[in-house]
Amino acid sequence: MKFLNLSPLTQKRLERFRRSRVAFWSLRLLIVLYIISLGAEFICNGKPLLMRFDGEWSCPFLMTQPPESVQKATGEATHIDYRLFTKSDSFKKNASNFVLFAPVRYSPGETLDTADLEEDKVVTLSLIPNQPVGRFNLTRDFAIVRQDNCKQFFPNMDLHDGHVNLADVIDVTPELRQEINRRLLGEACESYETTVSPMPLRAFKWQQLKLILAPTAGGDLPATLRVNLRAILPDNQRFLPKLTYTFTRVEDEQGNLSVVTCKSRGKQTPEPSEALAEQLNEWATRGFQKDITAADGLSYVDPGSGTVYAVYSGNNIRFPFHPTSRHIFGLDGSGRDVFSRIVYATRIAMSFGLLLAITATVLGMTIGSIQGYFGGKVDICVQRFTEIWAAMPFLYIMVLVGAVFGRSFWLLLLVYGLFCWLGLSYYMRAEFLRLRNRPFVAAARCQGLTNARIIFRHILPNALTPIITLFPFLLVGAIGSLVSLDFLGFGLPPLTPSWGELLNQAQTYRWAWWLILFPALAIFTVMFLTVMVGEGVRNAFDPKPFSKLQ
Repeated sequence: MKFLNLSPLTQKRLERFRRSRVAFWSLRLLIVLYIISLGAEFICNGKPLLMRFDGEWSCPFLMTQPPESVQKATGEATHIDYRLFTKSDSFKKNASNFVLFAPVRYSPGETLDTADLEEDKVVTLSLIPNQPVGRFNLTRDFAIVRQDNCKQFFPNMDLHDGHVNLADVIDVTPELRQEINRRLLGEACESYETTVSPMPLRAFKWQQLKLILAPTAGGDLPATLRVNLRAILPDNQRFLPKLTYTFTRVEDEQGNLSVVTCKSRGKQTPEPSEALAEQLNEWATRGFQKDITAADGLSYVDPGSGTVYAVYSGNNIRFPFHPTSRHIFGLDGSGRDVFSRIVYATRIAMSFGLLLAITATVLGMTIGSIQGYFGGKVDICVQRFTEIWAAMPFLYIMVLVGAVFGRSFWLLLLVYGLFCWLGLSYYMRAEFLRLRNRPFVAAARCQGLTNARIIFRHILPNALTPIITLFPFLLVGAIGSLVSLDFLGFGLPPLTPSWGELLNQAQTYRWAWWLILFPALAIFTVMFLTVMVGEGVRNAFDPKPFSKLQ
């Protein structure tokens, strides 16, 4: 450091900072992260870094329009999916064609199609316990007609219209016969429920059924009567949990993505039996093509307990999408790669923080220096203006400016910079009030030096301690403010990669844990390293002596 012509005191402070290993390595890591983020285009990019096609070399990531040879081959003049293009026959037919992609082949603003995730598709089969219900119409002679789902209660009966009498399937009590006759005669009746027992050897799994007759208002004689049946489950089956199985695609020996592997989810989901596994595999194969809903009417009856399960499937190719081998941080709600957005957001956040901290430092240093050096009326007038300016509602001004002029990086930096200098100006004012009456300042005045030279050449170097020690914390505050504004929707433009915008999405999709975890880790890492650097700088400029008792 001697070649920089630093004073002995400054060299001592630098050495003290260097001995603080945590602060020193935090500074190194922070610099490395920022340098990496500055080269984000070389890390995450949907356009090739270098490409040769039909003998023409180009760097598509630097071009707003695709190369002419690529436009002719694809017939597209603007947007081209280079990943698909480089896999096409028109690109592969020439062995001299060459392409070099970034390690992550996705841009931060690129919205992916669900077709790009076919290899990562996961199907979830849910088997939900269902209390079986059925219904039928009853004629005046107690013949069953127009039955619906009653076969599950009486599997051995031929329930075609008029073939079976009610007394053939259940034990008809006199009370039940009376209630049915009253309704068939057109009398007004209240709702009626009773427990009935299927005829011996007729029921499938349920020993008792609930028979329900709806209330009637009376009047005309009905031709038929609607009767509802509901199975009464045993006590150990009334609160059964649903069974959940997940299926993922794997390639068979021919390379076809048709074989599925099953994995049970949840502690209460047992491993499927061989028969159930075969049935699940068939349903999952169907679920890869289209979701299974209630309209499909699929069900499964547990041969051991007789529990009936309704079958549903969920096709998990929906945005946000969970992390995969190609998208290690997952996809956000618009189908954009989260890793690439975090890398670009790191560059924007750190650049914004540095520029804002420098702007606040320059403004605060200048205004505080003028107040403290001149004092008197200048100090009073500027101090009153500072107090009035500090009382201005920053958020309202930010919303108003954004509504009038639109949102942009530089406008946000300008507006925020006009408010961020206030705290630092108080420190500079106090330092100059303390130093302006020192002998070396009086000597400088006696030599006829100008006020500007005295301020910036003699007083300011001795008043830099607050500036240097507060700068890392200004950087932390600037980054945190940007994240907060983006989270609230008043920060950067909508398509700009931002940590706060990802956290705002996480508030909407609370089940998408990757939208919370990875942006929060990025924010924590940058702020933690910056705070460690700030602590090291503060200790270097203002060491705390200690003594040890022997």
